Amino acid sequence: MYSINKYTFKEFKITPGHRANYAILCNPEFKENQWGIKYHPSNDYAREYKILALFSHPQIPVRYKVGRDNMYNDDKFVLAQYYLIMTHFEGKGVLEYYKKRDMTDRKEIEGVIQHFASVTLPLMHMHTKGYLHSDIKPGHLILNPTTGVMALIDLECTIKTGETLLGMSREYASPEQKEMIQLLRKNEREKDVLKKIKIAATSDLYSVGLILYEALTNKLWQENPVPPWELNSSIPEKLHKVILGLLEENPLNRIHSAELLKNELEAIA
Repeated sequence: MYSINKYTFKEFKITPGHRANYAILCNPEFKENQWGIKYHPSNDYAREYKILALFSHPQIPVRYKVGRDNMYNDDKFVLAQYYLIMTHFEGKGVLEYYKKRDMTDRKEIEGVIQHFASVTLPLMHMHTKGYLHSDIKPGHLILNPTTGVMALIDLECTIKTGETLLGMSREYASPEQKEMIQLLRKNEREKDVLKKIKIAATSDLYSVGLILYEALTNKLWQENPVPPWELNSSIPEKLHKVILGLLEENPLNRIHSAELLKNELEAIA
């Protein structure tokens, strides 16, 4: 049995590319499978803890406790860890779930539409408050196959609209995110970069579009931008147009809001 502070867990998950280990808590005072802990020896979660307090939505984690303490394996000291306690969402990363599904099957495609319509709800909640996730990738969209609802997790890179990026996952980043990072790496002044580039809600929607494209085609748009119909002829025409509307290079030409995306997807189903 592992423990950090008074929080206990039997096993943990290490996910490549994530700056955290994750486990489900088994403390008697917590209901089974409802609370999780993410932890790391050098990644302080104080900022994410504050960010989570800004939102109240059933598809966004509820914070409980943040801190730093020693980790033990039974009574054996392992390492000091930063940690964050928050609600646990049952399910899998969205692409992990779709990996073994037949995406030429109409019912499977209908499921994809339903699932992606569900993730527009936490995005609407965040965007309405003037924030964007800014690091949407498959492992941050947790799909519960029983309910068909996706949760949006890992808000440590969340920023206000128009602020400087704190980080991104390059494979699922928007063109404007990549451009901002490139300019900052060239040591351009942050003030000047923000005058040139505004990261807004449409950036999150581009990331959603990349994941939706990959779910239906099993290909990465970033590597070879082939229209989805050419890779999966079972994709309905309206859904094809939605995907391309999310993947517009120019954010001004993109589907401009999570609410509009929700309406477009629900009109297909």
